[in-house]
Amino acid sequence: METRRRPRPSADAKPKSDPRSPANNVIPTSRRNGGGGGSAPSTDSLLLRITQLIFLIVVVWFVYLITSVNTAISISSTNHNSNIRGHNVRAAAAARNANVDAFKAKQQIESIRNEFYNRYGGKEEATAMLSRGLKSFAKQSSSSKDIDSVFTHDSLKGTATRFLSLLKEHELHPPSGNNTSVPFILSFGGYSVTVGRGNHFSQSFPFVFQRIIRPLLLSSLNIDLIIRNSAIGGIPSFPYGWCLPNFLGRDSHGISWDYGMNEGNGGEGLESYLRNGLSNIKQVLPMFVMVDMKKTRMNVLQYYVENGSLVDPLALGRASDAVKNKEWLDSKKQKQRPIGFQNWEEWGAPKGAPGQSPWHPKKMEHELMGWMIAMYFVDSVEMALEMMNNHEDWKESLTYPDNVKEAILPPPMTDVTGTGVPTLLHGVQNGNTWKMPRVSCRTSFLPNISGHLESIIVSGLTKDDEDMIKPRADSLFDGGWVMDIGKMERETKGKVNKYGGLGYIDMKTSLYGIQSSGVLKLWLPHEDYESTKINAKNGYTVATEYFQSTVFCEVNEKRGSKECNMLSDLEFRIGGTTISKDHVKQIHGVASYLKKDICIHVEIPTSAQVSFRDAKPGLDVEMSVVNSEVSRENGACSISHVIWQHT
Repeated sequence: METRRRPRPSADAKPKSDPRSPANNVIPTSRRNGGGGGSAPSTDSLLLRITQLIFLIVVVWFVYLITSVNTAISISSTNHNSNIRGHNVRAAAAARNANVDAFKAKQQIESIRNEFYNRYGGKEEATAMLSRGLKSFAKQSSSSKDIDSVFTHDSLKGTATRFLSLLKEHELHPPSGNNTSVPFILSFGGYSVTVGRGNHFSQSFPFVFQRIIRPLLLSSLNIDLIIRNSAIGGIPSFPYGWCLPNFLGRDSHGISWDYGMNEGNGGEGLESYLRNGLSNIKQVLPMFVMVDMKKTRMNVLQYYVENGSLVDPLALGRASDAVKNKEWLDSKKQKQRPIGFQNWEEWGAPKGAPGQSPWHPKKMEHELMGWMIAMYFVDSVEMALEMMNNHEDWKESLTYPDNVKEAILPPPMTDVTGTGVPTLLHGVQNGNTWKMPRVSCRTSFLPNISGHLESIIVSGLTKDDEDMIKPRADSLFDGGWVMDIGKMERETKGKVNKYGGLGYIDMKTSLYGIQSSGVLKLWLPHEDYESTKINAKNGYTVATEYFQSTVFCEVNEKRGSKECNMLSDLEFRIGGTTISKDHVKQIHGVASYLKKDICIHVEIPTSAQVSFRDAKPGLDVEMSVVNSEVSRENGACSISHVIWQHT
């Protein structure tokens, strides 16, 4: 007999309820729909499961979205905070480095000062000596605050601002190449004192100064101090002063003057040199150092400070100006002297070397002079660092020298009308101000940075590759002018060479000619071409439309009464016109050495014409010796400088 099993209740089945319950009176859905009664619980369960699953998916998706957004915000916030922290770390590191650099600079400054005090008798004595031996300047109306320095606040600020302006310019216009330091070029002109005669060239005071101050400038301001010592023994202020770009370089930031021993107590040579320097050096308002402390010439510098043409000039003295304690220079008390005065009587070059004359400073005096200039620069560097540290916007506040585009000069103090060339020395008046004319120069003197005399020679030069110290044969002078040196210059150089040359780079070379040398032809280019470009374009050939005047100078050497006379023994032809003798004038006074005038002024006639090379105008010049009595033995005619003034 088949046994029937009772169906197993579904897992979702509800427990039995009371039959009398109203719920049991409800007809099951499956029955209403005619379906089998066993499938209802399974369908309900499935629907519930699906609903739960969908709800779970939605919840998970929603949680995922929230988590993603929060994560992104968290990451962004973390990165932002990280950037802020990184920036703060870098800023803090930069500040620490700046503080470290400032601290190191301060240490260097104090170290240099302490060494100066130790060398020259302690702080009080050394400071008093410095105040006597190096003078700075300021306007008399200046109300600048007092500072702990023997130098004027205005002068130090002028030099400090000069340094900062260089840094700003370097940042705005960085140079090409790998050199990241900022050059500051001081070029020294003058004669035997600045050259360092009697000592090694490297022992002259400009290089002493460089050795002291260059490391400080490099480490504290990234400025590289470059020194050019272009002094030449035995020359006057002029014609050197017309050729400053040739000797010192147009890129110089500062220049110097040292001709006091040859020019008495007057200020004519200094003022003319200064006016040419202010106008013909590319750097507007260059620094100026005068190796002299005579009252008349100090007044010239003060006058140009008052008028704003000079900002930070210095007047450098010798030991006779600075040292008042005579015991320090007493040879009998060698051991009692401060370090800087020991071995005071000794020359830097071996005993017997040329130039060991009483009027030349010995090695330790050059040391003293270099140290005095260095102390001024120490104070200037310190002020520059203070200006940078105290003013975050120091670059924006700089107004010097960017606001000055050209040299506007005051009326001259001295009178040079008697020279015959006042315009070339003092310039021309334009209302209440003066301006210097554009002047070009070619010279054979050394050292020569640019513009050698040979560059304007067209013909008439005898080529000779022999060492300049070796004597030239007479035959070389037949048919051409010869680049040579004078008898005294050759003898002096020969003596110096016995001591290895002593490092000197100066030499008074010159073109020499006699009657048999023939015609020397030159072509003087117009180097202010833009000002006359319209004339050239229109084909104007009148020379006076381009050129005002010419000057020719001979080498400065004493050769006796029968030597060449430039006024009478030379004949000139300019722009195709022969120059009559009454248009050739001696320049008096300012271009003079040992009472011998060495330059002549040759006027350009109205009939003279220009010629063109590469579409640019120039002036043809021919010269020849017309006196058959002129000889090498008595002194041939010579040309060492050619100067021409542009219209």
